[in-house]
Amino acid sequence: MRATSPEYERIAVLIEQLEALEQDLLQVEEDQREKAMHQVTMVRTQLVDVLSEILMTGDDSMRRGAAYGLSKLPDARAVPVLVRALSDPDDTVRGWATEGLAATRSPSALVPLVRALRDESVYVYYSACNALKAIRSDDLWPLLCQELESCQVQVKRRIIKLIGDLRERRSVERLLSLTRDEDPGVRYEAVEALRKIGDPAAVETLVRCLDDESRDVRVGAIQALRWMGDDRAVEPLVRVCVENEDLRLLAIQALREAVGDDAMGPVIDAIRELKQLVRTTSAKVLMTLGRDRKTGVC
Repeated sequence: MRATSPEYERIAVLIEQLEALEQDLLQVEEDQREKAMHQVTMVRTQLVDVLSEILMTGDDSMRRGAAYGLSKLPDARAVPVLVRALSDPDDTVRGWATEGLAATRSPSALVPLVRALRDESVYVYYSACNALKAIRSDDLWPLLCQELESCQVQVKRRIIKLIGDLRERRSVERLLSLTRDEDPGVRYEAVEALRKIGDPAAVETLVRCLDDESRDVRVGAIQALRWMGDDRAVEPLVRVCVENEDLRLLAIQALREAVGDDAMGPVIDAIRELKQLVRTTSAKVLMTLGRDRKTGVC
């Protein structure tokens, strides 16, 4: 999000001045440094308190500026007001609030940030997603797993994508089951997450996904098997090369990753033979059709 309003600019100046004071403390004589540090800390505390109050009571523009300021002044004391701001009617306020919570690194920010993945604003969602990636808490996976049980389809897709980005290996069994979800978008994100995690336990499921009714899922399965480099994928990928002209190029690329160019000869030969078989068979059909027409056979 961009910070360009007068409120943003004034708050940014205050924060820059505060940070400059904190840097200047390094130059203060040691016998005076403790007192100076105390005074600067008081200024920071007062600024956080003022911004917190504005975030709760100000108009739209003021709340945006306050949320922005708190995102640049990480302070655990601001967590409650930032959590409250996740319900603000203004999506810009909610977006800065997610960044502010992430900056605090507070354990109490984890649950609110997971809930922010449900936000209708994609900007808030992205902020929450990036925040959770940065935190990488061991407690995150149980929360995401719990959220998967109760969320809407769109949110489920978001969470699965995040799980893949986090390379969360504890999720593999859950992701395998999600490849059978009724929603094609969920199935695709599950396949993508399995690709990113790269667990060999997913190979057989990914092979099954080569026959999914969704083209996106089939493409995702080919790409996942491409990066797995598992011999169990060779025969299914050869089948796609021979039988599925639409996905043939992708399957050939995946096989090359798995077996190398030197082993691709039989696959290329099989495709050529198939094309020749199609031409020969077509010619025979046309010849038979012509003969039947001449003899009046219907």
